[in-house]
Amino acid sequence: MIEGRLELEERNLLLAEMTDEVGQIVLEDNRLQTLALSIAERGGARALPLLVRVIEILEDSGRLNRAVEGLDSNEELLRRAQLNLGLTRPELAVLLSTSKMRLQAAIEQAKFTDDPTLEPELMAAFPKAMQERQAEAIRAHRLKKEIIATKVANRFVNRLGIIAPFSLTEEEGASFAQAAVAFLAAERLFRMQELWDELDSADMPEQVRLALFEQASIGLQLHIADLLRTTSPDLKPGELVDLLQPGLAKLEAMVDDLLRPEARAEAGGLRAGLDALHAPPALTHRIVRLFEMNGAVGLAMLGQKQKADEIQLTRAYTKLGEALGLDWAQNAANHFQARDQWERLLTAGLARDFEQLRLEFLERRKSDDPKAAVDKWVAEQGPRIEQFRRTVERARTASITTAPMLAQIATQARVLLQR
Repeated sequence: MIEGRLELEERNLLLAEMTDEVGQIVLEDNRLQTLALSIAERGGARALPLLVRVIEILEDSGRLNRAVEGLDSNEELLRRAQLNLGLTRPELAVLLSTSKMRLQAAIEQAKFTDDPTLEPELMAAFPKAMQERQAEAIRAHRLKKEIIATKVANRFVNRLGIIAPFSLTEEEGASFAQAAVAFLAAERLFRMQELWDELDSADMPEQVRLALFEQASIGLQLHIADLLRTTSPDLKPGELVDLLQPGLAKLEAMVDDLLRPEARAEAGGLRAGLDALHAPPALTHRIVRLFEMNGAVGLAMLGQKQKADEIQLTRAYTKLGEALGLDWAQNAANHFQARDQWERLLTAGLARDFEQLRLEFLERRKSDDPKAAVDKWVAEQGPRIEQFRRTVERARTASITTAPMLAQIATQARVLLQR
C-alpha cells in the first residue's frame, strides 16, 4: 500500500479471501506440534538421559532457565528414569519450543538460506492467493531469511523429534546450521515429504502411526549423519541433492541385490516388527527401505569423487565388510544401549567409523575394478584378516557387547585397513 501497488479496498478483499487458508496454516502448525509432543512422549524414561543433555545444551546457550520453566535438576530427572517415568507433556512442550528457537537462530545466521531451491519454504508461509498475486513482494520480504529459518526449524524438530538436532550435532561435531542443511538434503533425497504425508493421512490406529513416525525419524537420521560426515560443509541443500541424487537412485534400484546378509537380517526384523503392529504394508516398505539404504550416501559421494560406478563400489564395500566381519560390528554399534552421554557419543561415532573406514580404503585404492582390488588385498592379508575375525567372533559370542569391545574392533580394523 505504501508503494501504491495495492489499494485499501483491494487489500481488504484479499485479506477476507485468505482468512480460511490462514486459519488452516495455523491449525496445521498446531497439529504438527501436537504430533511432535506425542512422538516425544513415546520416548518415556528411555529418552530421559538424552533430554537431560538437550536441557544442558539449551542452558549453556542461555535460551533456557530451569527455574523459570519449572524443570527439575539433572539428578531429579534421572531419578525419574530409574522409576520408569519420562517428562510430562508440558515439560516436553518447553523443550520443543526452545529447541526450535535455538535451531532457528542458527539457521538465520547461516548463508545457505539464499539457496534458490528453498523458495518453496518461503512461499509456503503465505496463502496461495498471495503467492499468486504478490510473488515478487514475497521474494523481496525483509524477513525472508527468518521465515525460511522458522519453517525449516519447525519441520526438523516436528518430524525428527526434540533430540535429533542435538544428538546429530554432538555425534558428528557439526553446527546446527550444517545439521539443517543435511536434513533438508536428506528429506529430498529420500522423498520424505511424500512419506510424511502418507503417514499423516493413512487410516490406522494412532499408536501405530506414532511408531511409524518414530522409525522413519531413526532411519532418516542415519542418512543425515552420513551427509554430515562425508560431504563438504560449504554445500547448500540444492547442491547436495544435485550431487548425490543420481548415485542414490542407481543404488536404490539395485538395493535388493546389493543388500548384505547382516543388513538384510536387520531389515527383516524391522519389517516383522512393523507387520506385527498391522502397519500398512506400503508404509512399512518405505520405512524399511530407509534402513536398507544405510551407507548409500557415502558410496554415492565416493562415486562422485572418483567418477566411478556406484554399483561396483558397493560390491567392493560389501566384500570388505564380509571379509572382516564389520557389518556385525556396525549393527551392534547402531543398536547399542548407552549408559551415559559419553558412551552414546563413542558408540554413535563407531557406527559411522565402521562405514568410513571402508570408504577411505576404497578411496585410497582407487581402481577401475574396485572389487577385484579388494579381492587381491583380502588374499594378501589372509593371516591378519583371520586374526581380526577371531577378535570380532569373540565379541559377537560374548554374553554382552560393551563399548570397549567395539572400540577395540574399530582400532584393529583401522590398523588392518591401512596395510
